[in-house]
Amino acid sequence: MLVLYKKYGEVLRDIHFNRLTAKYKKETIDIFNYYIEYTTAAYRSEKVGYDFFNTLVDDDVVSAYAIMNNANEVIGFCMLEKYKNIRTFNELGDCMYFIKPEMTGKGVGRKILLLLENDAKQHSMKKLVVDISDENEQSIAFHKNNGFVEYGRLKNCWRKFGRNIGIVYMYKDIGTVK
Repeated sequence: MLVLYKKYGEVLRDIHFNRLTAKYKKETIDIFNYYIEYTTAAYRSEKVGYDFFNTLVDDDVVSAYAIMNNANEVIGFCMLEKYKNIRTFNELGDCMYFIKPEMTGKGVGRKILLLLENDAKQHSMKKLVVDISDENEQSIAFHKNNGFVEYGRLKNCWRKFGRNIGIVYMYKDIGTVK
């Protein structure tokens, strides 16, 4: 278990990461389904069942974590995957993270990114990539503020909530372990 600290006012609260296992299946899928049902952050249009957890945490996953608060409640999940799971792309890692909406803007995302960057370096990855709904301006800004660079857009390539939506592709050079 990795514990990271952030000060909120006068109270010190910890955020820690536990390996994402079936123990956290319900909370993970509930968070994912929130983003499916109410936002364009998740590309799916229909909620998934709890068995989808096995598809989510598949052989392409390098590392996956349940993000826990100081009350040991799941507040999100994150994972680092092999990009396309093709050997020639071994130096690329694909990141995904979803945290409860009330936890955004509190530094949790930065802690997630530091953890996944470290994991990527341990696996000799040199770049991280993310793809983001072009409507998710908060996530695009977060990634830019944390060293990601936009490298492409697919405009109007998918539909949800009766709207045409695009995808923004971003990457970050992370180097390797020294």
